Amino acid sequence: DGIIWDVPEVDENRNWAHGKKNLPVPIVFMSMDPKPGYSVVSIDSYQGAQLATQHLLDQGCQQIGHIAGPLDWWEARLRKQAWSDTLVKAGMQVSDRQWEEGNWSSASGAVAVEQLLAQYPEMDGVFVANDQMALSVLSEASRRCIKVPDQLAVVGFDGIAESANFCPPLTTISQDPQLLGGKAVEYLVD
Repeated sequence: DGIIWDVPEVDENRNWAHGKKNLPVPIVFMSMDPKPGYSVVSIDSYQGAQLATQHLLDQGCQQIGHIAGPLDWWEARLRKQAWSDTLVKAGMQVSDRQWEEGNWSSASGAVAVEQLLAQYPEMDGVFVANDQMALSVLSEASRRCIKVPDQLAVVGFDGIAESANFCPPLTTISQDPQLLGGKAVEYLVD
């Protein structure tokens, strides 16, 4: 017998997760900051965000914004850091006016892109930390008659099925939850 916990490591969950370390059954945590003595399985959010940002650079974008997830989430912090690091490595400046924080919801993506377009009007590409928020960016661009990807290239993160049904379809970093869950079960059995 064992336990797989997929509980975000935010707020009170941090203390809760740390208190579960010494249970008499094997535990595998999913999607939390790796720590000594804990079995953790997660996707590489940093590398995925690097790939997303690099894709925008490869498409010729020169002014790349970011809509982050809630920064009390480990994955959101990794994705924002990778966006920033990739731009700096490409010789670009990064400033606070180039990004906004959402909360993973479509509604927060709509608010964030409105704010970004107001404070960073020269933005020609945007990496969005999840697909729900990115789909709102596509909707807002359509509402404002901004041509995607000609005027604003958009890359999301997750690979949700709905992303293919938009016009244009959302470019996204795909993650495989079945593979992630399978790896967690393998570690648990081991």
